[in-house]
Amino acid sequence: MKIWVKILFFALILVSAAISVLFYMNRANVYAALGEYYTKRDNYSSAQHYYEKSFLLGNQDRGFREKYVNLLINSPLTIEAQERLVNIAEDSKKDSASESAKYFLYNLKREIHNKYPDNYIQQAPYNEKIVHWGKLPITYTIKQPKGVPHELVTAVNDAFDTWERASSARIRFERTAINPDIVVSFTNYTIKKPKEGEKYVVAYTVPSISSNKLNRMDMVLNISNIDGKLFTPNQIYNTALHEVFHTLGFMGHSFDKENVMYLAQTTDMLNEDERRNLTEADKSTLELFYKIKPDITNANEFRYEYIPYPVIGDNADVNYAKADEAKKYIRKAPRVPSGYIDLAQTQINQKDFLGAMDSLKKALFLSNNDETKFLVLYNLAVTCLLDKDYILAEFYVKKAMEIKDEDDLHVLSAQIYTGTKDNNGAIKEYSYLLAKNPDNIDYVSNLANLYLKQYDYIKARKILKAYIRRNPQEKNNPRFRPCKLLLF
Repeated sequence: MKIWVKILFFALILVSAAISVLFYMNRANVYAALGEYYTKRDNYSSAQHYYEKSFLLGNQDRGFREKYVNLLINSPLTIEAQERLVNIAEDSKKDSASESAKYFLYNLKREIHNKYPDNYIQQAPYNEKIVHWGKLPITYTIKQPKGVPHELVTAVNDAFDTWERASSARIRFERTAINPDIVVSFTNYTIKKPKEGEKYVVAYTVPSISSNKLNRMDMVLNISNIDGKLFTPNQIYNTALHEVFHTLGFMGHSFDKENVMYLAQTTDMLNEDERRNLTEADKSTLELFYKIKPDITNANEFRYEYIPYPVIGDNADVNYAKADEAKKYIRKAPRVPSGYIDLAQTQINQKDFLGAMDSLKKALFLSNNDETKFLVLYNLAVTCLLDKDYILAEFYVKKAMEIKDEDDLHVLSAQIYTGTKDNNGAIKEYSYLLAKNPDNIDYVSNLANLYLKQYDYIKARKILKAYIRRNPQEKNNPRFRPCKLLLF
């Protein structure tokens, strides 16, 4: 492209940007006025709609923000209203509006926990995200290899039934062999005798997540104890009862020994031959958990009452709770990788990359299956990327790909190329991802921006126009504002 063409194009972009700023500022004021008009007429739904439009267009006027927060606080507390309050409470503009939003959310949290006084919901997040299934029935299958008595399979079925009954019809399971959400399998390996006080590991559950979608949960149950004898049906039931809640997305634990989700069961507890009962805390935690809108799910067919923030707190609260749980888990189970993985995640959140690398390397050494190794290698790559060690990040991405080729690894690879300023490599990765997922707005936006950096406006426009043609409702998405001129 000739230099004068580039200059002309940039000039057009600057003029367009200036006009857009004035246009958006005017629209923001108009929408604010409409919001106030509908508020006075008690039409809160329309008022919220226009206030939100004004807010998204960048209206930061102090009086407007105060009116907007007051409207949200005094309107029906929908999921959308909670999300808007959090946006204001956590944004960079610290004023009376943000303080009012924070105070309201704090009181809402207290109200929720008064309603569910006996719970351990604080331990629910997985990598700071709420993960659970989003439609019914939640399907599962049980693989029964040779040598596994039918009574053990029946015990696992009973464990699913127990949680379903405890959910007050919120959860419904269905056993199927076709594309199940949850896969239960049995193994029979010799368990190394634990030291005194260590956790007796007889089962684990691993989530399969890609592009913020929950694909599957794998539950693995060992059928033999440290003496090589088969567990009884009641003992398998007790273990499965614990793991089923994990398969529902609750990846944390309780610190109370009475609860089914207690952090670490002793050998004596596992050898008890009486079926355990769900406590009120177990039931309350399940009920509250499935009333929270998830960050990662497989569908959005449930109706939710809360977003995560007013239930479990902000990221700092979540991180503190997770770090505490991980450290306790490691003390109980120093030879189990999951505790180190969880601890590493909290260290990453605190930007302690050296500590996270150390924790993850311990987890990798202890990993005894491909699913866990993949998870550890992925997190090692993420940690190195965040620490800008691109060579090591690329090494771990390649090691993870030897186990399985996931889209998230290609995203990491693209980010590594971007970090090393290899735009062609990043373009190759995002092109691959976009071919598989043409309606993924992240891939569209990132690829278009990469072409813009190379002054290839024709390719950038082609990608954007194709996406908008399939998703016309996204034309005014704020993410495309820098590329607005290319959409005409």
